[in-house]
Amino acid sequence: MSDKKQERELRLPLVMYHHLLEDEAGCGDYVISPRTLEGDLAYIRDHGYTAVGAGDVLRWLRGETELPDKPIMLTFDDGRDSFADRALPLLEKYGMKAVQAPVMAWAGNPDPDGSGYSCMSPGRIAEAAASDLVELANHSFDMHLVRPRFGILRMEGESGADYRAAFVSDTEKAEEALAAACGYVPRVYAYPFGEFGPEAESMLAGREYRLAFTCVEQVNVIKRGAAGLLELGRFNRAFRLDREKFFSAFE
Repeated sequence: MSDKKQERELRLPLVMYHHLLEDEAGCGDYVISPRTLEGDLAYIRDHGYTAVGAGDVLRWLRGETELPDKPIMLTFDDGRDSFADRALPLLEKYGMKAVQAPVMAWAGNPDPDGSGYSCMSPGRIAEAAASDLVELANHSFDMHLVRPRFGILRMEGESGADYRAAFVSDTEKAEEALAAACGYVPRVYAYPFGEFGPEAESMLAGREYRLAFTCVEQVNVIKRGAAGLLELGRFNRAFRLDREKFFSAFE
């Protein structure tokens, strides 16, 4: 890629993590071990990637800063206690940035979804956000496991007005809870289950969100000057995936 092209366009892979568990017998599609995460961080370092934050990307879009030739973004969903207990110490060890997207209705709950994995309290979220390596994202207040709605999607038979009111109400509650915990309102959104649509994107854009994460497994090509990136793809890091094979998809 020419230097001139690098100035206006970059490839940006995102990795999606969830919970970390010491007992590898309990690991699976959405649970990995700290040893796996540390191996990933070493791989990222040794293969020339630089972990960037959401703020770095937004500043690059506005032409205010440069990004490295091989940026990568590490994201952690749901706000589990294992992020503070196991992931953050490793991020600090390797000096790598990450985005944490807590479900704010779950904050402090010892078992919010029946998985047995507790979530950080607002105080612990604040402590994590105080790190220079951690930025927060809105992962909804309580739209992650509420049925019959699936994520943030409109329910069957729900009017557009009712859907918009429900989405905005939930988003505002999450913003208020995040601001109370960390002192700012993130303008980054992680769609529950990765589900999204034009209505949600329009509402997020209207609330000045500029980055939003899906679960579409693709490397993002970001172009300088874009107003927002509300359909960013992410690769889910399952425990049993071969590391070389997983990261080779980014090249």
